[in-house]
Amino acid sequence: MTPPKAQRFEAARAVLAVVALLPRISRPRTALLAATSVLTAAFPLATGIATGLLIGAVPGAADAGPGSPQARDAYLLLAAGVAALLLGRLVDNVHRANARNLGRDLELLLQDRLVAAVARPTGIAHLEDDDVLALLRIARQLGTDFIRPERAVQGLAGIVPEFLAAAGAAIVLSFFNIWLGLAWLVAWPAVFLAMQAEYTRVGKTAYLRSTEMRETEYVRDLAITAGPAKEIRVWGLMGWLLDRYDRTWAERMAQSDRFQRIRVRTAVAVIGTLLALTAATTLALAQAGLAGMVGFGALAVYIVALQGMFSFSAFDDQAAFVSFGSLPVPKVLALDAQLTAGERAATAELPAEAPVRAVRFEGVAFAYPGADRPVFAGLDLDIEAGTSLAIVGHNGAGKTSLVKLLAGLYEPTGGKITVDGTDIAGVDPAAWRTRLSALFQDFTRYQLTVRDNIALGAPHLAADTDRIWKACEPMGIRALIESLPDGLETLLSSEYEGGTDLSGGQWQRIALARALFAVQAGAKILILDEPAAALDVRAEAELYEQFLDITAGLTTIVISHRFSTVRRADRIVVLDGGRVVEDGSHDRLMALGGRYAEAFSLQAARLAR
Repeated sequence: MTPPKAQRFEAARAVLAVVALLPRISRPRTALLAATSVLTAAFPLATGIATGLLIGAVPGAADAGPGSPQARDAYLLLAAGVAALLLGRLVDNVHRANARNLGRDLELLLQDRLVAAVARPTGIAHLEDDDVLALLRIARQLGTDFIRPERAVQGLAGIVPEFLAAAGAAIVLSFFNIWLGLAWLVAWPAVFLAMQAEYTRVGKTAYLRSTEMRETEYVRDLAITAGPAKEIRVWGLMGWLLDRYDRTWAERMAQSDRFQRIRVRTAVAVIGTLLALTAATTLALAQAGLAGMVGFGALAVYIVALQGMFSFSAFDDQAAFVSFGSLPVPKVLALDAQLTAGERAATAELPAEAPVRAVRFEGVAFAYPGADRPVFAGLDLDIEAGTSLAIVGHNGAGKTSLVKLLAGLYEPTGGKITVDGTDIAGVDPAAWRTRLSALFQDFTRYQLTVRDNIALGAPHLAADTDRIWKACEPMGIRALIESLPDGLETLLSSEYEGGTDLSGGQWQRIALARALFAVQAGAKILILDEPAAALDVRAEAELYEQFLDITAGLTTIVISHRFSTVRRADRIVVLDGGRVVEDGSHDRLMALGGRYAEAFSLQAARLAR
């Protein structure tokens, strides 16, 4: 567990991180917040002093009678107190509204930085990195429950004026007794830091609990989401899920409950310190008043100052929100900094028509982070431009890894991938990916309109309806789309009013149309990474044959673990153990009598039954 001293520093760093970000939102509004913090503290202090002086002036004014200088002074003190009270209320409203708006804008800024940081790396390796995921689990809690930077800003907007007012009251008391004034001036910051350390510890435990409770939340989501609902009801799993949820919830609560409260020793130390100082100050003021050492008016001012000292509270919800809301901010900034380090500059460009000759894997080596063995160790493969290449192999052969490397989602650990002789490691990844269109086995079913689902292949052409229809026609889905309630504008989700869902095969053709739409927008290489794996062998073979006809003359890479579905490709390579073990046309590989021929014959025999 983090030591208390370290927790105090951590709490202070988190709060300073919040404060440092405010000028990036708006310097004028941050300056206004600082000014109103001072004024919000000054006006109540002025009201208290004026009230104390007025109490002391009333007996003399009453004796002197109306119109006397003493009465006039009393009225001036009354006017000053009322003016300070009213101005204080007005400034306080402006102060709180500004803090609330700054807090909301801070959350928006942090959300933007979080999304931008995660999206910044050109690949996806960081999304599988434990250190990044640990930061991301915490950072993504922005805006949830009490872990809100908006509340941290609002808490600071309340705490800072209260602290300044307490500091002002301590200075007033120092005119009575310098040591008592200094004691109060030191006590409140110490109490605040001690309580912030406690809230930091509690907040960190909340984060930890959230991470540990992912299993519990997963079980809960199984019970309340539509996807698994059919199996859960058919198999009668609801009782089992509820029991599992209750058990894991109770276990997690038992583990963290003892850390989810302020420790007794801290509470005793804080309350004891404040009680001791209050008792000492009250006793000293009473003795001084009884001994005639302090005038009635001055005594009233000191008592009001002592009362104002307790307008600052270091252990209410406002103080807790400062700590809870600040904690995720350094995590977002750390994630932003960590994911900045991996950026690289483009050093090469590809001609607009590339690839014209070939895409080559030259001695490519690759291993996933943390993996025990490499996927590739010196892979050589030429992909001739304008032809169709089928890559087949059993699960785990490296087929999908090859595509991920080609798309720049991962970088080779050795060797290089070239396009017409240019190493794509030096090409701007965004520019390179405009040459690619890909459809993966786990393609995304976007809960958006039909138009969006297709046009996401080239979002800048979403308004080109003719081009969208052109992408739909080869897939035979124009009639389907026109039959939907709103045609291209139909929302593809049954979770929304007016929306509709599609069958698996219909979704697949929408996704294929999306890939074709990207080709129409200028993509030169089309990749199909087992998008039909859920279909039977015959349906997958028909789909691939249809697609190879549609994309004739385009550089097409088709991946399948079914050897019998890709016979019409111009060229077929068999991957095994991360290397090419057979290479040639269907007829050549069948004549070779090797792995392809054996696997093809076995799968074809199953299909013939």
